[in-house]
Amino acid sequence: MVYRQRLYDTYFSSNKQFLRDLLPNPKKQDDRNIINLHHAISFWLNEISRTGKVIDVACGAGNILNLLEFVGFTNLYGVDISQEQVNIAHERFPQVICGDAIEYLLQHPNEFVLITAFDILEHFNKEEAFNFLEAINSALVPGGSLILQLPNGDSPFAGGTIYGDLTHEVTYTSVSLKHILLACGFGDVKFQEHGPQPTSLKGVARFGIWGVIRQIIKLIHFIETGGPSTGIYTRVMRAYAVKPS
Repeated sequence: MVYRQRLYDTYFSSNKQFLRDLLPNPKKQDDRNIINLHHAISFWLNEISRTGKVIDVACGAGNILNLLEFVGFTNLYGVDISQEQVNIAHERFPQVICGDAIEYLLQHPNEFVLITAFDILEHFNKEEAFNFLEAINSALVPGGSLILQLPNGDSPFAGGTIYGDLTHEVTYTSVSLKHILLACGFGDVKFQEHGPQPTSLKGVARFGIWGVIRQIIKLIHFIETGGPSTGIYTRVMRAYAVKPS
């Protein structure tokens, strides 16, 4: 797809940088994001070997690698198709390369104890998504873990996230994402919202207010459908899955 490569060629300077320019203090926000993400997913990371090989797929400028290093992982790799972002990540993480994620994963079978893939699955069409998840499965050691982050099609606020990036192809809910993960050989699938974390006074306030808002959304869903909902309402969600031993 010609349009896709043209967009990725300037993905940082024409997309990511624009969003960063809206922040009053991008570096402070990066640090806060690491603290919040660590608080949210630490229980998924606790049992994973800190010395095993870990790769962040679509690593961008290295934000998730920064988190993984922060919590003690020492054998870190990354791959991204955007040379602009790889150049930034490579300053701190020399084992980051520019390349096609699926090709890279297929060349490294049964190698990684953890694969993180934040904000990438939505960039693939359905056939590519199957190929991507199967490649991840092949690259994980038996019992290895996958952590995904992506837009949540079940959120009433998801539009800006889903349509704010021209390279997005498919949107998932937790139901459809679990379906494709199971079809690609994963098990022990879990989900969580990407919402406020009580790691600061401001975070505590936002966490409490969001708790009220999500109960309202849940009630609206019940009134409309008469049944339960997924309970995942933030515009972005995360998923955890395991390659069976």
